[in-house]
Amino acid sequence: MTNRTAPQKDWTRQPLSFGLWWELPIALGAFASLLHLSFRIGAGICAVLFVWMAIGCLLNARRCHRLHCYISGPVFLLGALVAGLNGAGVLALGPHSLNNIAGVTLGLALLSFIPEIVWRRYA
Repeated sequence: MTNRTAPQKDWTRQPLSFGLWWELPIALGAFASLLHLSFRIGAGICAVLFVWMAIGCLLNARRCHRLHCYISGPVFLLGALVAGLNGAGVLALGPHSLNNIAGVTLGLALLSFIPEIVWRRYA
């Protein structure tokens, strides 16, 4: 694949794909947080949504070799793991832990755009 075809295959540049893989799970997570669900259910939803976004990132990395997706895919998987373990009671991280896990995970995913600025968008 040449660098000219990479942007054409990049799901982040296609509104429908971007919405399905990243905007929809973020919106669902925000909505779920308003429902005041039990901690365990909230953690499960958080974990599932992070896995959903991780799959989108990893598939997109494979499709177009976007540098950000190579980084954010594993970040979302790690966030899903921590949220799942926290919800299962394996990790006891405190009463606001889901907000903290979501904030750190999304923050790290946003920071993964920096290598694209420093080097290049497509690996």
